[in-house]
Amino acid sequence: MNENDPYESLTDDCVEIGSVIKADDTVLTLDFSGSDAWSRFEALRTQAAHIGSGNCQVSYETVDERGQTVIHAMFDFDCTAEKLIFQMHNTQ
Repeated sequence: MNENDPYESLTDDCVEIGSVIKADDTVLTLDFSGSDAWSRFEALRTQAAHIGSGNCQVSYETVDERGQTVIHAMFDFDCTAEKLIFQMHNTQ
């Protein structure tokens, strides 16, 4: 630890938070497939509506991949923080 600045870190493993989190990184894309795809998609769409400002814009398209319906969803949050909160809440 630096004697002049007790909050300065002297480790090599530090990263400036701005190099990891970009202010314009608000879009999250997810794919859902399987028999419960629609229920999982709807559950996450409901959760997204309750994050932060509640203004998350959700769009999706369905495609047929090898006889199975796949939902390609895009969640566009108002800010990066909302996206990160949503991702941390739904990481399993």
